[in-house]
Amino acid sequence: MPWAIAVGLVPRKVWLWLLGVILVLCFLLMILFTSAITTLMGFQKNNTNENVESVELVNGKAQISEALDQYRPLFEKYSAKYGVSEYVELLLAKTMQESGGQLADVMQASESLGLPPNTIQDPERSIKVGIRYFANMLEKADGDVKLAIQAYNFGGGFINYANEYNNGEYSKELAIEFSRMKYQELKHTGMYSCIRPESAATGACYGDIGYVEAVLSYLKGGTIKTDVQPTGEWVMPIAGALTQTSDYGMRSDPFDGTPAMHRGIDFACTNAVTSIQSVDNGQVVEVERSHSGYGNNVLIKHKDGLYSHYAHLYTISVQNGEVLQKGDEIGKCGTTGNSTGPHLHFEVMTTKQYGSDINPAPYLGL
Repeated sequence: MPWAIAVGLVPRKVWLWLLGVILVLCFLLMILFTSAITTLMGFQKNNTNENVESVELVNGKAQISEALDQYRPLFEKYSAKYGVSEYVELLLAKTMQESGGQLADVMQASESLGLPPNTIQDPERSIKVGIRYFANMLEKADGDVKLAIQAYNFGGGFINYANEYNNGEYSKELAIEFSRMKYQELKHTGMYSCIRPESAATGACYGDIGYVEAVLSYLKGGTIKTDVQPTGEWVMPIAGALTQTSDYGMRSDPFDGTPAMHRGIDFACTNAVTSIQSVDNGQVVEVERSHSGYGNNVLIKHKDGLYSHYAHLYTISVQNGEVLQKGDEIGKCGTTGNSTGPHLHFEVMTTKQYGSDINPAPYLGL
């Protein structure tokens, strides 16, 4: 037969060489197959770990205000609609960080639609848009809960950044790098400022680099029994005649003239002389002495669930944890930190976290 003749014409050494090549190829294929199986098993294991972490992250009861708790049925409704029912508590915790339930745009969802902050004035629409956006971020993050949380604050570009530089995983260091990069790109707009001392120290002033920790801190359990509406009983932080020198809202930065968000109200006062007082009964929850940012400043938590913040003090006369009565002195007027002259910078905040400020004017009757 022609085939048999052809085989007989091929030298034995050639056949042995071909047999060796075939055996080597088979060996290589076995290695590739084993590697593929191992990779797949590792991928499944990693996914399992991520799922365990996700469950742990959302397995608590959100500690929320009564003002926010009234919207719980809407959170359950839209979480079910967008396939994230297991994240209801996490979404409530996130909303506590965003607004504490105080604002009409309760989830601060306007920016996810490309609109200016607080454009949405219907709480239900805010919840619908906010949950839909979170569900999209969670899907884009392949179920990485922390990555999705931070992306809600930074935007979806953070997930792309994580995919490129950190194997699609969240880390605080990565958040700082991304924030620092974006701030350098956008600081000329005046829309961003360092809302945490850590942000100022690292130059990471785009968004909130502590957002993940802040959100998860509310997963403790229970409802905060408070009425967070203005009581009408607050006193002014400075007794006597007041000269208001700067309002809450956008203004020209006094240092470089660029547009910037002013997160409180400024009052004129005499350096080291004018007494600064607590606007209502409360407890001191933070005392900071610093040469930058807010300078010497005090944060007080009140019974109504709000916080009052007093900045640029010359001296501080209270201690962390101290219980105060309305009108108690907390320090003297100063010009410490980033200040152009003696004044009190006064803020009202819905949470202890920096950046949760709201307009103080209604609470002071201004």
